[in-house]
Amino acid sequence: MTISDQELLKLQMECTVFFENNPYAYETAKGLAKKLGRGIEPLEIVLNRLAAISILDKRGEGNMAIYSYKTPYTQSEVEIH
Repeated sequence: MTISDQELLKLQMECTVFFENNPYAYETAKGLAKKLGRGIEPLEIVLNRLAAISILDKRGEGNMAIYSYKTPYTQSEVEIH
């Protein structure tokens, strides 16, 4: 099965939104595939991409890898001198 770049980008956005809306979720590709109604293979590609660009945190490898949202760094206070 071949998946287009456009389909991968759509899935990437879907995964990003899922983790932004569920910031404390810890999911395997298999678990997320069930929740989103998607295939595991394209999800693994997307989850690894999101981990590579620091949107997700990845712990473990292969089928046992667990993905979670990596909260973006925001500065809460700014000192002005």
